[in-house]
Parts: sequence; C-alpha cells; structure tokens
Amino acid sequence: MSDPSSDSVNEPNEAAPVADGGAVAGPIDFSGSSLGLEKHFAASAQDMVALSCERGDEPTAADPSEPLAAKIASISFGDRVFFLPSEEEAWRYAIETIRRYHRLVGRPKRRRLVVCAGASGGARGLPPGLEGDGEVVLLQTDDPIALTTEIDNRTAAILIAPVRTKSGFEVVPGRLLARLRETADEYGLALVYDESACGFGRSGMFWAHEWTGVTPDVMVALHRRGDASSLATVIVTQKMARGAPERPLLVEGAALRSGRAAVDALMSRGFLERAQNRSWRLEDRLLELFYKRRGAFTALSGIGLMQGLECPEEAEPMRARLAECGLLTRAMGSFLGLFPGLAVAESEIDAAVSIIDSVCARETR
Repeated sequence: MSDPSSDSVNEPNEAAPVADGGAVAGPIDFSGSSLGLEKHFAASAQDMVALSCERGDEPTAADPSEPLAAKIASISFGDRVFFLPSEEEAWRYAIETIRRYHRLVGRPKRRRLVVCAGASGGARGLPPGLEGDGEVVLLQTDDPIALTTEIDNRTAAILIAPVRTKSGFEVVPGRLLARLRETADEYGLALVYDESACGFGRSGMFWAHEWTGVTPDVMVALHRRGDASSLATVIVTQKMARGAPERPLLVEGAALRSGRAAVDALMSRGFLERAQNRSWRLEDRLLELFYKRRGAFTALSGIGLMQGLECPEEAEPMRARLAECGLLTRAMGSFLGLFPGLAVAESEIDAAVSIIDSVCARETR
C-alpha cells in the first residue's frame, strides 16, 4: 500500500562521488518510482505503430484495454481485469465491486473491509482513496484472535499486502496468507491483496503472492512509470466480477501502451529469471555491507528486487544523505528501501552499494 511518488526524494548531484572515486552519470534510482522499463515502452510503441502501418489498420472503436486485460488475466488468478486512471480510483472500484457482489447474493449488510496492516501499519496503513470510508477498519496486528473479533455479519472482505511498505518493510509469511484465506472461506468473505508496491515482477515473480501459492479473490496492482501516468489494475475472479460496476473510468492511451509493453517484457523468455538473478546479486552485496557496517544497520530483509536495510532510528536522514551522493532510495519508517528497476545492471547494483558504504564510512569517522 505504498506510493513511491508520495515519498520525499531529494534531487542528487548530477555527478555524485562514489566509494572508488569515480562518478555516477546521473542518479541511480532505487526508489521504486518506476519498473525501469522505459526502453521497452519506447520499443513497444514503435513496434505497434510500424505494425499498424504495415497492415493499413483503420481506427477502431473497440476497447483498447481488452488485449492487455486478456494478457494479465492469462498470467494471474483472475478472470476479469479492469483498468483505472489512479490508485485511489482503483481501490474505490474494487471495494464497490465487493459490496455490490454481497448485495447481489443477498447480503446487503456486508460492507466492512478489515485491513490487516500489521504492528507497524500506523495511520498510513489504509489504501489511498479509502481513508474517509467509515466502513474500513485498520487492524494493526496479525493476531488471529483480534482478526476474528473484528469479523461480524457486516464484514465483506479482508485486505492485506503480501509485502508491506507503508511504515516499515515486511514480507508477509505464507502461513499468514494461508490463514487469512481459510478465514475468508469460513466466513464467506473476499480476500483482497494489495500488490500496488510488489506486483509486476518486483518480487522476482509476476505477482508477489505467487511465492506462497495462496491466491486472493480481488487484487489491486499498480504499474508505475516514474513521472508519467500510472496504470492502476483491478483483478477479480469471475465470482466477484458479478459485482463490478458497469464500466470503470477511462485511462490514458499512453498508460495502456506502456502497461502492455511492461507485460510483454515480463512475459518474454528469460526476463524474470534475469531479474531474479540480479536480485540475488543485490542480496549478496547488501549482506556483505550489513556485516561490514553493523553499527549503521540492525536488520536486512527483502524479496526479489525489493530489499530493506533497517536503521537504528528513522531512515529518512540516511535516505537524504544517499540522495545527495547520487542514490535515490525510499525511507519506510526505520527501513531504508532499495527497489531498483527490473532491468537494473550489475554495475548499478555495485555502485549503489558502494555509495551506501561510502556514506556509512563517513558517519563513523
């Protein structure tokens, strides 16, 4: 339930020093502001234009989102896929779909959404767009008894992020997701996943929950393109799709095209394997750094190209110092988040770790 665009990221020096005395050619972006597939976006757009010219295609009134929706449905748990112009609108659409479904099956009182934000969830644990909804409950614990206590005949769904990045950094254990799946089935609730931060390949698989094998009924995922418009995606099972409002708001054509390019890249042979290999290199380099700079960091956690170093106190001062040296990261409470693009080069990983090491060395002088 994280929104990188809302986190503060200082502008770095255009040629910032690194540990070996070299220089960074522009900032290294490990903030997670985009998937880092801009080259694929440009190539895909050119290919589609060229193909259209070759065929002599005429403009069509068909929904341009349908091909992309079909592709995402084919590689997810879901049967129907809807696109919204923002994360806020996607969440409102998803929750309205769930409530309408319960009305259709004769349970109109079921409107409450229980959000499992964990102990560090804080006030920012709610998805954007639902902050003012009085029927959304924030549960700041994973205790099963507390969850059961919150469920009554008004409860419609349980929501959780497989990787929490709001006020901290936590990869949710598969056993917790499995327990929530069992609870949802027992009480006739929808299980909802928030993969706005961890979907579209960031975990090393297309969807983060695939590592656990526990599927939801509804999921919201977000494809970010840096400063460009994001593509918010709502994926639902056929059963839950019965409650979907007639038609979501239209999204920009550019967002759909970049989304299609990203999905094509992720589905291409060997792409996710390469990204996973890069994640192992990042984990190894960070583990070396962690043991070398034990005074600067107290824990290391992560999955795929989503890694977090826990600082003794708030991570924001460290984030700011790294930004001044040419490395963009994300502060998540006490965790310093490193979320490189999916096409990150090994040299960028090495340079990023060198910058962190250099900053830590200066702090200990």
